[in-house]
Amino acid sequence: MIEDKLSVKTICQLTGINEHTLRAWERRYGVVKPRRLDNGRRVYSIEDLEKLKLIALLIRKGFLIGNVAAHDLQELSRLLNEAAQTPDMGDAAALQNSRAEEIVQRIEEALSRYNLITINVLLQQAKAEYGVREYLFQVVLPLMSRVGDEVARGEFSIGQEHALSALVKYHLLQLFYLLTHSHAMTRDRQAPKSFAVATAEGNLHEFGMLMAAVLCAFHGYPTCYLGPNLPAGSLAEASEAMAANCVVVGLPPLDDHKAANRIYMEDLLKRLPRVCEVWVGGVPHGEQRFPSERVRELPSLEELDRLLANIKRV
Repeated sequence: MIEDKLSVKTICQLTGINEHTLRAWERRYGVVKPRRLDNGRRVYSIEDLEKLKLIALLIRKGFLIGNVAAHDLQELSRLLNEAAQTPDMGDAAALQNSRAEEIVQRIEEALSRYNLITINVLLQQAKAEYGVREYLFQVVLPLMSRVGDEVARGEFSIGQEHALSALVKYHLLQLFYLLTHSHAMTRDRQAPKSFAVATAEGNLHEFGMLMAAVLCAFHGYPTCYLGPNLPAGSLAEASEAMAANCVVVGLPPLDDHKAANRIYMEDLLKRLPRVCEVWVGGVPHGEQRFPSERVRELPSLEELDRLLANIKRV
């Protein structure tokens, strides 16, 4: 039947969903499962079309694709009717989440074409549109996580990942130095914490620590970002010179570098002044890898954010 052979182009025109987003939804959430003709072309049914129409409407009302993708037509229709009758379904938080998802999808689409100018514009717009926390937690973190997963599956290349990483790093550094400059004249010189942030020697993946530095600066603490791959002696020397009383360090994967990480931490603690704490990022909840009264192990950036906010209220 011809109505069961709708093309991708037709589906996108009738739903308002772009092709890259549709393909991502199919891979990640199994939202629909198009048939393939003998020539390999993907085709969709009328039921697929109706489901995607309903999902597109729910997304515009603030629902997240991961929460609605598995529902059938009846359940999607019920949700849409309830949303129409519930005033707070279109509240600012829901709309903001929906908007962030849209931005991430548009960046992924642009990355698929190596359209770096568009990515740069979208990152700049998101930075202006969102607060610091929202920019980090709703845009940057989901974006980098999803692209990393897609590289692992072979859907994006290493070149695309590196191109995106360079742009994201630029925008995060710009945000960090804007925050440190804006706080320089107003923050308390007797702040309870001052931070030096870096990744340990052997760890070239700096996004977690760069975002940690942005959060420290956002909360108004004197913060210096020292970059990736820093030997323990160099990190201790820089921290002491900058009068930091807390080092935030990102180690290589703990299970893969257990012995090397232990040696690194022992060396770092030995070289730092006794009053200086060390916060270690990426340690899962409930685990203690470096037992010491001077070491705090953090499972996530969200945990760091809460800790920084609580310290400031003390």
